Amino acid sequence: MGAERIDETIDPELTIDRALATYLKKGYSRAWINQRLQAIQVRKELTDEWENRGVKQGGEYAILTDEITKAWAGLNTRQYKNLKGLKKENLRDNMSMLELTLN
Repeated sequence: MGAERIDETIDPELTIDRALATYLKKGYSRAWINQRLQAIQVRKELTDEWENRGVKQGGEYAILTDEITKAWAGLNTRQYKNLKGLKKENLRDNMSMLELTLN
């Protein structure tokens, strides 16, 4: 596992390949996986912009994320996770393609 992470440091595309393989093993469709990977990219661009504007990671990111979730779902992130019955699972990994698009 350590060697894999070192290889991924050298070639970051391997990380994407590993994520793709993991999602396929979990039974996600290729269309969903492509949407999820795009959502990851968009989220990264968003958090980069927040960082450029002085937003601090952690609590401030959570506040802004909650506002985005409230805008399209009417619930904050915790409430949405509860609605879906999630405990520690990643919320975005448990969203439909429509939810990923809205989020």
